[in-house]
Amino acid sequence: MSRKDEILAFLKNSNESFSAQQIADELNLDRANVSRYLNELYKEKSIEKQSGKPILYRVVNKGKRQNYPFRQLIGANGSLKIAVQQAQAAILYPPRGLHTLILGKTGTGKSLFAECMYEYAVESNILENHAPFITFNCADYSQNPQLLYGHIFGVKKGAYTGADSDRPGLLEKCDGGILFLDEIHRLPHEGQEMLFTFIDKGEFRRLGESDHLRKASVQIIGATTENPESFLLETFTRRIPMSITLPSLDDRNLEERFQLIEHFLILESKRLNETIYVDRRALSALLIYHASANIGQLQRDLKLSCAKAFLNYKSNQIQYLNITQMDLPIHVQKGLLDTKDFREKMDRLIGSDQEIFKFHDQESDSEMRDEDDNFYDVIESKLHQLHQDGRSDADIKKELLVDIDQYFNRYLDKLPEVGVNEVVDEQIWGITEKIYSFAEGELVRSFSNKMKFAFALHLQGSIERIKQFQTVFHPNLNEIRKKYSKEFKVSIEIAQMIENELNVEIPLDEIGFITMFLAADIEENMHQQGQNVGIIVMMHGKSTASSMLQTVQDLLGVQQGKALDMPLSMEVREMYERVKNTVIELNPTKGVLFLVDMGSLSSFGNMIFEETGVKTKTISMTSTPIVMEAVRKASLGRSLEDIYQSCQQLFDYKFSTSKSREKPLKKAIITACFTGEGVALKLKTRLVDLVKGKNIEILSIQFLNRHAFTEKVGQISEQYDILAIVGTVHFQYDDIPFFSAIDVFHKNKFKEIEKLIEDEEPYQKMAQSLEGHISTIPHVQQLIQRLRKLVNEIERKLMITLEDGVDKGIIIHLIFLIENMKLKQVVRQFDDFSGFRKKYAREMSVVKETLRDLEKEFDFILSESETAYLCQMFIENRKS
Repeated sequence: MSRKDEILAFLKNSNESFSAQQIADELNLDRANVSRYLNELYKEKSIEKQSGKPILYRVVNKGKRQNYPFRQLIGANGSLKIAVQQAQAAILYPPRGLHTLILGKTGTGKSLFAECMYEYAVESNILENHAPFITFNCADYSQNPQLLYGHIFGVKKGAYTGADSDRPGLLEKCDGGILFLDEIHRLPHEGQEMLFTFIDKGEFRRLGESDHLRKASVQIIGATTENPESFLLETFTRRIPMSITLPSLDDRNLEERFQLIEHFLILESKRLNETIYVDRRALSALLIYHASANIGQLQRDLKLSCAKAFLNYKSNQIQYLNITQMDLPIHVQKGLLDTKDFREKMDRLIGSDQEIFKFHDQESDSEMRDEDDNFYDVIESKLHQLHQDGRSDADIKKELLVDIDQYFNRYLDKLPEVGVNEVVDEQIWGITEKIYSFAEGELVRSFSNKMKFAFALHLQGSIERIKQFQTVFHPNLNEIRKKYSKEFKVSIEIAQMIENELNVEIPLDEIGFITMFLAADIEENMHQQGQNVGIIVMMHGKSTASSMLQTVQDLLGVQQGKALDMPLSMEVREMYERVKNTVIELNPTKGVLFLVDMGSLSSFGNMIFEETGVKTKTISMTSTPIVMEAVRKASLGRSLEDIYQSCQQLFDYKFSTSKSREKPLKKAIITACFTGEGVALKLKTRLVDLVKGKNIEILSIQFLNRHAFTEKVGQISEQYDILAIVGTVHFQYDDIPFFSAIDVFHKNKFKEIEKLIEDEEPYQKMAQSLEGHISTIPHVQQLIQRLRKLVNEIERKLMITLEDGVDKGIIIHLIFLIENMKLKQVVRQFDDFSGFRKKYAREMSVVKETLRDLEKEFDFILSESETAYLCQMFIENRKS
């Protein structure tokens, strides 16, 4: 007997459902081979499988195949078990089954359940193979009882105005089958009486017919979202002996909910012909959020999330379709606020360490098509057209996101553009967007949507006046030109844009009006321009965040930042509302950086943005040095992105950065004094010999004041990898080493500078050695610089210092690990993994969290075993 036959015989003899692992254990076979044989048997239709985790297999028993339709329902052996048993009894009850009422809230699957009852009746030979199954929604005609009755019972010519011919009803068409009446509570009492007469005797008359009694054999299945006693006649409900109640989504367990999510995502995967990846936060939210419209809403929310992720996948040309928290509707994201209550159950269901989940249909490569499928094609088509029109990526994404939201009817666009098309010509609005995009770049200032809308209205009226040769006059043109010279200069270029787009000549006075619109936001936002990025420290505990922020404020001598403590007794939702209200009170126009320790607090950022419109960034697993860096930079007026990148200590290597970043940064040492000459030049002379032949520049700059110097260093860091700062005034910037002027002329300190420069050589040699040997990574040198930052970050978070040279070994290990992962090579297993994880759970979490962006960027998933190996490298090679 072959292995495949052995597996099939085992399933036949047991007549139960088993996972591949269970079968492998029972038959002492390799699990991978068992899985392969099971897939072959499934394709041969010898066995069937039930989706979920793990997938279960059982033999197809032709003698009991009538159970098959119900086994396709997720939860048939769980939350729907009693309902399925009732349905089977209703269908099998002699001689022709029992009339049935299905009860359940909107979206619980009543229509699908009725279809399964029909299929079960056919499979059980209760109904003929081609027996009719007709669905009719009573709500469609509830406002016109005559039409409603006519549809169900039929119509005799002349029965009412418009009844110009005899017409059979659903009862006649459904003879020998099942009639499913959805929302049966919308059937008026008179109609219910007509229907229970048919149920009693199997006889009925068409509407308006009195001399002809008709007969039909029809099983009635009704469905309602309401309490039957409130809407249905008692005499009617007595004639429907079987009532089946379907549970709401909240009443079903997480395992079934996961299977539903998996089922819907696989359907979307078929439509897109793409594998869908979902990150842990997004999946967690989908598993526990409250879907008021039950399974129907879950499916709609998943469709919306897939569409947004698909847009991001196509427009940004990223490597895979990944649903993140930001792709979820805000009401779904808020499910993360309840993570604490479900953490143990979720860890059992989806594991505690896996960060990315993969959903892909493996049964068929053919695409499914239905009425919604071409929506993805519409996205691609419009995306292509907008690129041809020369629209910016930001404009394209914004426009397509609006299309998505309107299509799914899930969101109302709150920006003024919603009403634009009603009052502003499409061409005028298009040029308005281009004008303000240009103006924002030239003036380095953002403009409110309200202002854009007002300008579009003004421009439309002005163009009409100009085309009609009416005079445009500005009474205060010279003063406007002098007071807002920069805006006036930009307005001249804008006028040229309008002339080219609309083929009109813009007079000088109109340029004055354009200038006023560009300058209008200056006064309105003057207080906003002076505001800094908001820093909010959030941590678990009664005073953890407060103590940390207070320490930082005392050290820096500033009052920047806000601390929010979360006692362990506080509910996550309560904390979220507190944070949201704090953001609203602060009204930080430059955005907010959240510094959090762990858990649900990490998920607040995007939800706050969705609800308040305030830009946010989040740093997880924060520490006092990170808080100090954030507060220091915020107090200097640095941007949100600048502060975030500095705190993350990540090399800016993402595809969204400027083209100059695609090349390795030049290396430099900065020398500084109050004049930029004198001492600075002497320091430079002292260092020249050290950098000969090493492609390192020495830049001498002036130190007038700390703020100006900080800005200058920030600008230099955009083009250079700064190895050290040497100066007359102590200055700390990011993690760049500082040496005083005295240090440069001190023998031992000078050796430290010499070592710092020499340490760069091994990394350059490493890059040269690996170039051409790593097939999946085009720019090894940039990756090495990135990995150096990440290794340093892990050292800092774990509060350890590695032995000399170990960091280089870890970097090489990571490079080849990425290569192996991308080439799909076999992952080795860590010995005694469970014991190691139990002892070093926090350290493993730190490593995994720090490398998460690297996983996404290079499209690989770090296994638990590899995470443990990396963690072990750090722990066992730290200096004592």
